[in-house]
Amino acid sequence: MNPERNKYFIEAENCQRTETGSFANGDVCMSRRTDDGRTLLVLTHGRGSGIQANVTASVISSMIVSYAQHNAPIGQAAQSVLNTFGGRGSQTDASFAVADIHPDGTVAVAEYETPPFLLFRQGTPDEEEDIPGEQLTITAGNGRKHTIRLSRFNARPEDRILFFTKGVIRSGTGTQRLPDGWTRAGLAATVAGILKQTPDISARELSTAVINRAEANDLFVPKSDLSCLAVYFRQPRRLLLCSGPPFNETNDRKLAERVKEWSGTTVICGGTTAAIVARELRREISVNLRRDISGLPPTSSMPGVSLITEGVLTLARVKSLLEQAVSSELTGQGTDFELARILLGHDRIDFMVGTRINPLHQDPALPVELELRRNVIKEIARLLEIKFLKETRIEYL
Repeated sequence: MNPERNKYFIEAENCQRTETGSFANGDVCMSRRTDDGRTLLVLTHGRGSGIQANVTASVISSMIVSYAQHNAPIGQAAQSVLNTFGGRGSQTDASFAVADIHPDGTVAVAEYETPPFLLFRQGTPDEEEDIPGEQLTITAGNGRKHTIRLSRFNARPEDRILFFTKGVIRSGTGTQRLPDGWTRAGLAATVAGILKQTPDISARELSTAVINRAEANDLFVPKSDLSCLAVYFRQPRRLLLCSGPPFNETNDRKLAERVKEWSGTTVICGGTTAAIVARELRREISVNLRRDISGLPPTSSMPGVSLITEGVLTLARVKSLLEQAVSSELTGQGTDFELARILLGHDRIDFMVGTRINPLHQDPALPVELELRRNVIKEIARLLEIKFLKETRIEYL
């Protein structure tokens, strides 16, 4: 079952730098999409630095995500975390910020010992008093009291939220230019300037710009771990991917009409599928005779369609690329990389999958790992949703 689609597309990207001399970053960012369409974002900072801090932050992030996925109140999740990682004396083992974004645009934020998040509307920081909030006091098992900041607001188109660790606003501390550090106000002013110059900057580019500036504040020798999570609410970029001929030929026209009426980018994977669309819409297919560097069959083009590729083999290659990718940026060459970049460059992907069996795929001489089209596409959709927070739908013909 496909999750409920969000009112806006939520683009969330995290950028990090590791403290100079440390083997591992003590900050961990996790993002998950729930079955009911909510987007969960967690940024956790483990006390200290290195592997121990990273392990602590990873466990805490996993705990919070697990509670949130089961719709548990944030107080219950925080109670469990603080009972386990409340630390001793005046110090705690970690700080964290959690954002729970609902499909209707409602955003709930919980923060523990982190700098308050920044909300930008129309390119300028929104005043804190305009964001409804409250304090939640929790008594951990060791008797120590902890305070959680809770905020709730409704997102608007082009809103941006910035979460960041203390290392970011403390960057530059002790330098002649920033004796007291960058500060939250200094960060807000810098980001406002970036948004004024580049209103449509992506979440990845914005988080990277913030971390680059923080690193420069420390004279390119970070004195602590640096992390910034940027969230961007915008209108989604839509993609239609068609692959496979319909089971019944009576649906050939339906497939073609969907391509004709689609408002967004269209891709066709499969020569037979492309031939059906070309026949029904009376359009010509032009074959690219240049050999593809990937070794896959050459691509084709058709008016109204951005890319036409071979079918199952290409999709299987794309699935492999998505499994191996560590970010949404792919730099390789070839049809498989091109199609993967198109998928990652869009937010809502609709798959129209024909269910007629291609006799060629039953040839025992073909590689054993060759999967049926529908299974490959289901796995691609799963990766896009879980790993890259895309929204997908699959329709079978």
